[in-house]
This record gives sequence, C-alpha cells and structure tokens, in this order.
Amino acid sequence: MRPVFKPFLAVLMLMLSLSASAQRSGRTNDPTLNRGEGLEKTRDDLSKMRNQSQNKNSRQENIYMFAASFSLIDSVLFVSDVQKVDDVIVNNKWFVKERASFETQFTDHVRGGFNESYLTSIYFSEKSQKMNKRRAKLIKRNARKNGFNLVQVSDFKFVNPDPQAE
Repeated sequence: MRPVFKPFLAVLMLMLSLSASAQRSGRTNDPTLNRGEGLEKTRDDLSKMRNQSQNKNSRQENIYMFAASFSLIDSVLFVSDVQKVDDVIVNNKWFVKERASFETQFTDHVRGGFNESYLTSIYFSEKSQKMNKRRAKLIKRNARKNGFNLVQVSDFKFVNPDPQAE
C-alpha cells in the first residue's frame, strides 16, 4: 500500500465509527428526528406538562363568584350578583378550571337569543366580603369613568359544569 491511502482509510474508519455510534437502537435510517428527540418540545408536550403541574396543585373549593359582561358596540354593563358555587376545581389558587363554561353561561343568559357578542369576565374568591367589595368597586369605576349604564342581573344562577363531560 502506498502512503497516500492511509489518510483516506483513517478518515473512512472515523466516519464509519461516528455514524455507528450516532445510531440509536430502533432508529430508522431517516435523518429526521423521531418524536421526543432534539431540543424542542411540541405544543402538545408543553400543554401536557402544564396540565400535570396544574392538576397536582388543584383542589375543590367552595367559592364566591360574580360575572361582568359588556358589548363593544353598546354602553351597557351587565353584572351578576355574588353567588356561592360549591365544589369548583381551582388550580394554583388563581385559575378556575371551568372558567370558560361559567363565562359562556353568563354570556348566553345576557345575550338572550340575540346574536350580539359580549366580553365576559368571571371574578372569584373564597371570601364573600372580598367579592362584594370587588363588585362594588367595578360598578363604581365603570359607571363613573367609562360611562356604562349598569344592568344588575339578579335572576341568573351559576351551574357547576359536569366534570365527566370532559
């Protein structure tokens, strides 16, 4: 053998050894990454991790809540009474798990069959007195500063959504 081929053989052996060590068992010859490989996580993986951490810190509480809703094209503010809702799942003391369902209930009640869009917010706490103060402050601020006409909705009742519906 001539000395010219020795570096070529050395490079060839290095390439073969690197490719053999880089292969994982069960991995195809396709150079794309398999699920779970690489530095980036998928959106599903991140949401699963977030839900697992929230479920770990979640608990069932009896809370007091009220809803406020208004339309972007109208100057009317709808505010419900403060109500006690039993056995609501609260994650990390900040988030009601069925928040979207409670907002939809109030929006559907206020809309009353019309096709107008409303923005609805749910306020909650474990203390009734805190919610009464928050409701009074919201009404006072929006009546004075934003010029909303107040409509108090007293015939509305929150219904706890069925947890088996998920």
